[in-house]
Amino acid sequence: MPGDVEFYSIPDPIPDGRHGDLLRYQLVRASTGAGDATVFRIMYLSETVAGASTVVTGLAALDPASPVPAGGRPLLLHGHGTTGLADACAPSRAVDADRDFYATDFLGVENAASAGFAVVSTDYEGLGGPGIHPYLVGISEGRSMLDAGLAARQLPDIGAGDAVGLVGFSQGGHAAMFAAQLAGEWAPELSILGVVLGAPATEISTLARSGSERSEYGALTVSIVAGLVAGHPELEDQLPTVLSPSGIELLHLLGEHCFDESVPSMPGPPYVVADPTTVEPFASLLAVNNTGHVAVGAPILLFHGDGDRSVPPTHSEAMMQRLCTVGQLIERRVLAGGGHVDSADAAYRDGVAWLRGLADRTLEPSSTC
Repeated sequence: MPGDVEFYSIPDPIPDGRHGDLLRYQLVRASTGAGDATVFRIMYLSETVAGASTVVTGLAALDPASPVPAGGRPLLLHGHGTTGLADACAPSRAVDADRDFYATDFLGVENAASAGFAVVSTDYEGLGGPGIHPYLVGISEGRSMLDAGLAARQLPDIGAGDAVGLVGFSQGGHAAMFAAQLAGEWAPELSILGVVLGAPATEISTLARSGSERSEYGALTVSIVAGLVAGHPELEDQLPTVLSPSGIELLHLLGEHCFDESVPSMPGPPYVVADPTTVEPFASLLAVNNTGHVAVGAPILLFHGDGDRSVPPTHSEAMMQRLCTVGQLIERRVLAGGGHVDSADAAYRDGVAWLRGLADRTLEPSSTC
């Protein structure tokens, strides 16, 4: 049942309820023994940036052979890396299909189920659910992650407790930071143990500016602007202030294709006519989506490869310095010779072990500040 169309049918009307309410679930894969996870698709209520009710999809995994501790299984909420803006890019549609680009990120963290976690991975708003994905819009991503955790606790026999670890890679690192910032108000019933970030996208303004400086990064700027417009539809009329006609055409094409696909009839550059960090309201909205200005009440463990060409390691260093000035407990581990994906591998391997130590109270977090 790869990408089961019936499962993704959007309820009409969207039911009344509270964000995080579980609407439906579907068995994707049953455990075949100890150390092997049972995996479910989930659909749940959430809210858009504007506060409208919406539905989001995702995945949940647990090892049924793993004993449930007295306080319940700790949750591991996962934010995946960039896949695209269209529904077809949702990892929950691809995890049982031949589309490794989408499924690999979840498979990397699924092994945490054998360490006793109930693993919950959101597709994010607009991937699998209605609308276009608000790419790198932190409020949307953070709500999607936290509401996935609330919904998964309603699965039968999951045995989830209140303790929660957050983990994310690349775009997912951005999502995990916003989830940590929002948790106290949005999901106070969840107790955040710690936050693990692999090569997080932190400097959204800098990434958005890149397309105005170098034409080869124009599509990245268009993608970030597309995310802002998805989260703030009132911006669509102002697109010509930052994007060329080709850029606007590309923006709409990105809503139909994933980032590992070639886009048919892709328009040629230039896509950007002005640095969006100098044009309002884009400049202000980009600025509020930069992370690391607010300390969170849980320790952070950060991984970044010094050879990362996708998200420069100077970005996470800048975020760490901001967080140090506001008293955040944060440890940054630089991976010598590591590229972008190496940060994901470390986050899912060493980061999950770190979170397990926090859950068991056998580890004292340290700081690089």
